[in-house]
Amino acid sequence: MRLSHTFRSILATGFLAMATVASAAPVDITLVPNTSGQLDVRLRPSAGFDGMVSSLVFTIRWDAATDAHLGTIQQVAPASTYIPVTRSGSELDDAGLRYQIFVGFGLTPLQWIPTDWVAGQEYTIATIPVTGTAEFSMVNDTWTTLNNADYYLALGGVDETGAIYGDFTTGIFAGELVDGVANITPNPTEGTTLFTVELAQAQDLRLELLNAAGQVVRNEEHRNATGLVRIPLDLTDLDKGVYLLRVHTGNTVNTYSVVRR
Repeated sequence: MRLSHTFRSILATGFLAMATVASAAPVDITLVPNTSGQLDVRLRPSAGFDGMVSSLVFTIRWDAATDAHLGTIQQVAPASTYIPVTRSGSELDDAGLRYQIFVGFGLTPLQWIPTDWVAGQEYTIATIPVTGTAEFSMVNDTWTTLNNADYYLALGGVDETGAIYGDFTTGIFAGELVDGVANITPNPTEGTTLFTVELAQAQDLRLELLNAAGQVVRNEEHRNATGLVRIPLDLTDLDKGVYLLRVHTGNTVNTYSVVRR
Protein backbone atom coordinates (compact mmCIF):
# COMPACT_ATOMS: atom_id res chain seq x y z
CA MET A 1 0.00 0.00 0.00
CA ARG A 2 1.45 3.37 -1.02
CA LEU A 3 1.20 6.06 1.67
CA SER A 4 0.07 9.34 0.10
CA HIS A 5 1.69 12.66 0.97
CA THR A 6 -1.67 13.83 2.30
CA PHE A 7 -1.83 10.78 4.55
CA ARG A 8 1.69 11.51 5.83
CA SER A 9 0.59 15.05 6.64
CA ILE A 10 -2.29 13.64 8.66
CA LEU A 11 0.16 11.42 10.55
CA ALA A 12 2.34 14.41 11.35
CA THR A 13 -0.51 16.57 12.68
CA GLY A 14 -3.06 14.09 14.06
CA PHE A 15 -3.64 13.86 17.80
CA LEU A 16 -1.29 16.75 18.48
CA ALA A 17 -3.54 18.12 21.21
CA MET A 18 -3.43 14.80 23.10
CA ALA A 19 0.36 14.56 23.24
CA THR A 20 2.63 15.76 26.02
CA VAL A 21 6.22 16.19 24.88
CA ALA A 22 8.83 16.12 27.62
CA SER A 23 11.78 16.88 25.31
CA ALA A 24 11.19 15.91 21.68
CA ALA A 25 14.30 15.34 19.55
CA PRO A 26 15.29 13.09 16.62
CA VAL A 27 14.85 9.35 17.15
CA ASP A 28 17.11 6.89 15.33
CA ILE A 29 16.08 3.38 14.27
CA THR A 30 17.90 0.12 13.63
CA LEU A 31 17.31 -3.51 12.67
CA VAL A 32 19.21 -6.30 14.45
CA PRO A 33 18.99 -10.10 14.51
CA ASN A 34 18.12 -11.64 17.85
CA THR A 35 19.36 -14.97 19.20
CA SER A 36 16.34 -16.78 17.71
CA GLY A 37 17.13 -15.79 14.13
CA GLN A 38 14.36 -13.17 14.11
CA LEU A 39 14.59 -9.44 13.46
CA ASP A 40 14.29 -6.86 16.23
CA VAL A 41 13.30 -3.27 15.44
CA ARG A 42 14.78 -0.79 17.90
CA LEU A 43 14.39 2.95 18.45
CA ARG A 44 17.06 5.16 20.03
CA PRO A 45 15.84 8.61 21.19
CA SER A 46 18.35 11.44 21.47
CA ALA A 47 16.45 13.02 24.36
CA GLY A 48 14.15 11.96 27.18
CA PHE A 49 10.50 11.67 26.17
CA ASP A 50 7.20 10.74 27.80
CA GLY A 51 4.68 12.00 25.24
CA MET A 52 2.98 10.38 22.27
CA VAL A 53 4.81 8.39 19.57
CA SER A 54 2.16 9.36 17.05
CA SER A 55 3.38 7.72 13.83
CA LEU A 56 6.10 5.49 12.40
CA VAL A 57 7.05 4.24 8.93
CA PHE A 58 9.97 1.97 8.02
CA THR A 59 10.85 -0.50 5.26
CA ILE A 60 12.83 -3.75 5.28
CA ARG A 61 14.60 -4.93 2.10
CA TRP A 62 16.18 -8.27 1.13
CA ASP A 63 17.14 -10.35 -1.93
CA ALA A 64 14.06 -11.54 -3.83
CA ALA A 65 15.99 -14.57 -5.10
CA THR A 66 16.12 -16.08 -1.60
CA ASP A 67 13.44 -18.23 0.01
CA ALA A 68 13.06 -15.75 2.86
CA HIS A 69 9.82 -14.12 3.93
CA LEU A 70 8.73 -12.07 6.93
CA GLY A 71 6.17 -13.43 9.37
CA THR A 72 3.59 -11.68 11.52
CA ILE A 73 5.10 -8.84 13.52
CA GLN A 74 5.20 -9.42 17.29
CA GLN A 75 5.06 -6.78 20.02
CA VAL A 76 4.94 -6.76 23.80
CA ALA A 77 4.07 -4.06 26.33
CA PRO A 78 4.76 -1.22 26.63
CA ALA A 79 5.64 -0.80 22.93
CA SER A 80 2.49 -2.64 21.84
CA THR A 81 0.52 0.03 23.68
CA TYR A 82 2.26 3.25 22.66
CA ILE A 83 3.10 2.38 19.02
CA PRO A 84 1.23 -0.64 17.55
CA VAL A 85 2.96 -1.61 14.28
CA THR A 86 1.51 -3.52 11.31
CA ARG A 87 2.42 -4.34 7.72
CA SER A 88 1.40 -1.84 5.07
CA GLY A 89 0.36 -4.08 2.20
CA SER A 90 2.21 -7.23 1.18
CA GLU A 91 5.81 -7.93 0.20
CA LEU A 92 6.70 -6.27 -3.10
CA ASP A 93 9.48 -7.22 -5.54
CA ASP A 94 11.40 -4.69 -7.63
CA ALA A 95 14.64 -5.08 -9.61
CA GLY A 96 15.60 -8.31 -7.82
CA LEU A 97 14.89 -6.92 -4.36
CA ARG A 98 11.98 -7.56 -2.02
CA TYR A 99 10.43 -4.90 0.19
CA GLN A 100 8.01 -4.82 3.10
CA ILE A 101 6.66 -1.56 4.48
CA PHE A 102 5.57 -1.27 8.12
CA VAL A 103 3.53 1.49 9.74
CA GLY A 104 2.57 2.38 13.29
CA PHE A 105 0.04 4.77 14.82
CA GLY A 106 0.17 5.76 18.47
CA LEU A 107 -2.74 7.12 20.54
CA THR A 108 -1.40 6.63 24.07
CA PRO A 109 1.27 8.96 25.54
CA LEU A 110 4.05 7.11 27.32
CA GLN A 111 3.24 8.88 30.59
CA TRP A 112 -0.23 7.31 30.60
CA ILE A 113 1.18 3.76 30.67
CA PRO A 114 3.29 4.96 32.60
CA THR A 115 6.76 4.72 31.08
CA ASP A 116 9.28 7.02 29.44
CA TRP A 117 12.30 7.04 27.14
CA VAL A 118 15.82 7.82 28.32
CA ALA A 119 18.18 9.58 25.92
CA GLY A 120 20.62 7.27 24.15
CA GLN A 121 18.97 4.00 25.19
CA GLU A 122 17.66 1.44 22.69
CA TYR A 123 14.05 0.30 22.90
CA THR A 124 12.90 -2.83 21.09
CA ILE A 125 9.46 -1.99 19.74
CA ALA A 126 8.81 -5.08 17.59
CA THR A 127 10.12 -8.52 16.61
CA ILE A 128 9.61 -9.88 13.10
CA PRO A 129 9.90 -13.65 12.54
CA VAL A 130 11.79 -14.84 9.47
CA THR A 131 11.30 -17.97 7.38
CA GLY A 132 14.15 -19.06 5.13
CA THR A 133 17.47 -17.21 5.22
CA ALA A 134 18.58 -13.86 3.82
CA GLU A 135 20.42 -10.65 4.56
CA PHE A 136 17.97 -7.97 5.60
CA SER A 137 18.36 -4.20 5.64
CA MET A 138 16.23 -1.38 6.93
CA VAL A 139 16.56 1.15 4.13
CA ASN A 140 15.85 4.49 2.59
CA ASP A 141 16.56 3.99 -1.11
CA THR A 142 15.16 4.99 -4.50
CA TRP A 143 12.26 2.53 -4.20
CA THR A 144 11.23 3.67 -0.72
CA THR A 145 11.42 7.32 -1.78
CA LEU A 146 9.20 6.69 -4.81
CA ASN A 147 6.73 4.76 -2.65
CA ASN A 148 6.78 7.27 0.21
CA ALA A 149 8.16 4.58 2.49
CA ASP A 150 11.36 6.14 3.84
CA TYR A 151 11.90 5.94 7.58
CA TYR A 152 9.65 8.48 9.30
CA LEU A 153 8.77 9.07 12.96
CA ALA A 154 6.62 11.72 14.61
CA LEU A 155 6.47 12.58 18.32
CA GLY A 156 3.32 14.37 19.35
CA GLY A 157 2.57 15.05 15.71
CA VAL A 158 5.99 16.68 15.12
CA ASP A 159 8.46 15.13 12.66
CA GLU A 160 11.39 13.85 14.72
CA THR A 161 12.83 11.44 12.14
CA GLY A 162 16.42 10.56 12.93
CA ALA A 163 18.77 8.20 11.08
CA ILE A 164 18.88 4.51 10.29
CA TYR A 165 21.96 3.21 12.08
CA GLY A 166 23.76 -0.13 12.28
CA ASP A 167 24.53 -2.53 9.42
CA PHE A 168 22.09 -1.02 6.93
CA THR A 169 24.64 -0.95 4.08
CA THR A 170 25.59 -4.63 3.97
CA GLY A 171 22.53 -6.12 5.63
CA ILE A 172 22.22 -8.51 8.54
CA PHE A 173 21.77 -12.26 8.42
CA ALA A 174 18.60 -13.68 9.94
CA GLY A 175 16.39 -16.72 9.64
CA GLU A 176 17.09 -20.43 9.79
CA LEU A 177 20.82 -20.84 10.28
CA VAL A 178 22.44 -23.15 7.72
CA ASP A 179 25.06 -25.64 8.89
CA GLY A 180 28.48 -24.03 8.79
CA VAL A 181 27.25 -20.57 7.77
CA ALA A 182 28.54 -17.99 10.24
CA ASN A 183 27.27 -14.56 11.18
CA ILE A 184 28.94 -11.68 13.03
CA THR A 185 26.55 -9.11 14.48
CA PRO A 186 26.88 -6.19 14.85
CA ASN A 187 29.54 -5.59 12.23
CA PRO A 188 30.84 -2.87 12.22
CA THR A 189 30.87 -2.79 16.00
CA GLU A 190 31.49 -0.16 18.65
CA GLY A 191 33.35 -2.78 20.67
CA THR A 192 31.30 -5.92 21.35
CA THR A 193 29.92 -8.32 18.76
CA LEU A 194 28.61 -11.88 18.53
CA PHE A 195 29.93 -14.70 16.34
CA THR A 196 27.17 -17.22 15.56
CA VAL A 197 27.39 -20.49 13.67
CA GLU A 198 25.20 -23.60 13.33
CA LEU A 199 27.10 -26.91 13.54
CA ALA A 200 25.34 -30.18 12.74
CA GLN A 201 28.13 -32.27 14.30
CA ALA A 202 30.27 -31.71 17.39
CA GLN A 203 33.71 -30.33 16.55
CA ASP A 204 36.46 -28.20 18.03
CA LEU A 205 36.50 -24.49 17.16
CA ARG A 206 39.52 -22.22 17.39
CA LEU A 207 39.09 -18.49 16.84
CA GLU A 208 41.94 -16.13 16.03
CA LEU A 209 41.48 -12.37 15.68
CA LEU A 210 44.26 -10.63 13.74
CA ASN A 211 44.99 -6.92 13.41
CA ALA A 212 46.05 -5.14 10.21
CA ALA A 213 49.69 -6.08 10.90
CA GLY A 214 48.80 -9.79 11.01
CA GLN A 215 49.31 -10.05 14.75
CA VAL A 216 46.99 -12.33 16.74
CA VAL A 217 45.19 -10.18 19.32
CA ARG A 218 42.61 -12.78 20.39
CA ASN A 219 42.92 -16.56 20.51
CA GLU A 220 40.36 -18.91 22.05
CA GLU A 221 39.25 -22.52 21.72
CA HIS A 222 35.83 -24.15 22.14
CA ARG A 223 35.82 -27.94 22.47
CA ASN A 224 33.04 -30.17 21.09
CA ALA A 225 30.93 -27.26 19.89
CA THR A 226 27.63 -28.30 18.32
CA GLY A 227 24.21 -26.91 17.45
CA LEU A 228 23.70 -23.17 17.55
CA VAL A 229 27.02 -21.78 18.80
CA ARG A 230 27.21 -18.16 20.00
CA ILE A 231 30.59 -16.72 20.94
CA PRO A 232 30.82 -13.10 22.17
CA LEU A 233 33.82 -11.09 20.99
CA ASP A 234 35.02 -8.07 22.94
CA LEU A 235 37.01 -5.51 20.92
CA THR A 236 36.51 -2.56 23.25
CA ASP A 237 40.22 -2.39 24.17
CA LEU A 238 41.37 -2.55 20.53
CA ASP A 239 42.07 0.33 18.16
CA LYS A 240 39.54 1.26 15.49
CA GLY A 241 40.07 -0.49 12.17
CA VAL A 242 39.54 -3.73 10.24
CA TYR A 243 40.39 -7.08 11.85
CA LEU A 244 40.37 -10.60 10.46
CA LEU A 245 38.64 -13.40 12.34
CA ARG A 246 40.02 -16.84 11.43
CA VAL A 247 37.80 -19.74 12.46
CA HIS A 248 39.48 -23.18 12.50
CA THR A 249 37.23 -26.26 12.36
CA GLY A 250 39.07 -29.52 11.76
CA ASN A 251 41.06 -29.06 8.55
CA THR A 252 39.03 -26.02 7.45
CA VAL A 253 39.82 -22.36 8.05
CA ASN A 254 37.26 -19.65 7.30
CA THR A 255 38.17 -15.96 7.45
CA TYR A 256 35.81 -13.07 8.18
CA SER A 257 36.38 -9.34 8.47
CA VAL A 258 35.32 -7.46 11.59
CA VAL A 259 35.27 -3.68 11.69
CA ARG A 260 35.92 -1.88 14.98
CA ARG A 261 34.67 1.69 14.69
